[in-house]
Amino acid sequence: MAVAATAPDDGSPQPWFTVGPLLSLSRLQEDTAWGVGLESTLNVAMHNNRMGSFKSGAVGVFGQAQWMDGDHARMCGGIQGNYLIMGLETGVAHETGTAAHKATTSLHLAPFLSFVYGSVGVRFSFPFDNRRDLSGRLPYGREIGLTLTLKKPFSPLL
Repeated sequence: MAVAATAPDDGSPQPWFTVGPLLSLSRLQEDTAWGVGLESTLNVAMHNNRMGSFKSGAVGVFGQAQWMDGDHARMCGGIQGNYLIMGLETGVAHETGTAAHKATTSLHLAPFLSFVYGSVGVRFSFPFDNRRDLSGRLPYGREIGLTLTLKKPFSPLL
C-alpha cells in the first residue's frame, strides 16, 4: 500500500520508494489465515504531491512477500494508484502449495487508506482456477483480508 509522499517545498513531482513490514488477517472460505512479510512500492508518475494540495496523486508498482499461517508463502505484485489518502492495488497473487491446498494464482484487488508512514487496506483475491489437482487438493479459494503496513519512504529516488 502506498504512503503519502514526502515532497520538496515547490511541489514538483518526485518519485519515491517505500519498504516495510506487512501484516494481514484473511478469511479463505472456511479458514482464517494470518500473514507476516514485507511490502515495497515505487511510485513514479505523480501529480502535484505538495502536502497542502487537493490534487495529490501517484501511480506506481508494488510487490509483497508474506509467510502465511506458518506453512506457505504468498507473493503478490502489480500496479497501484492513489489520490490523497485513498488508493487501489491491482495485480496477481500466488500462494505456494501445502499438503491440504494446491498452489493457487489469483487476481488481487486491494483498496486502501494511506497515511504518512503506513496504510490500512482490505484485499480481495479471486483464484483463476477452482479445480482440484491430481492428488485431490483444492486451491485456497476466494480471500477477503485486512492488511496493515508500516513504511519507510525514500525520496527522491531517481
